[in-house]
Amino acid sequence: EIFAKDLEMFARHAKRSTINTEDVKLLARRSSSLLKYITQKSEELAPSNTEQKEKKRKKSSAAKGEKTPREQETAVSENEDSNM
Repeated sequence: EIFAKDLEMFARHAKRSTINTEDVKLLARRSSSLLKYITQKSEELAPSNTEQKEKKRKKSSAAKGEKTPREQETAVSENEDSNM
């Protein structure tokens, strides 16, 4: 219960409503072995989190009818090619 309250306060102090890995690392800072373990796991999960965020971004862009940055870049390239 105390950990949960501390995590909430760390996020609130940073003017966020969501707890993130940095908050958890801050909570674990007094235990070097726990901090090391959390940091290691966080680094292992970072690539998959980035992929998930990209997928969500694509889905929300598609739902709004927007193009992803890569699609915009391709459209610009194709437009430049057709102008030549």
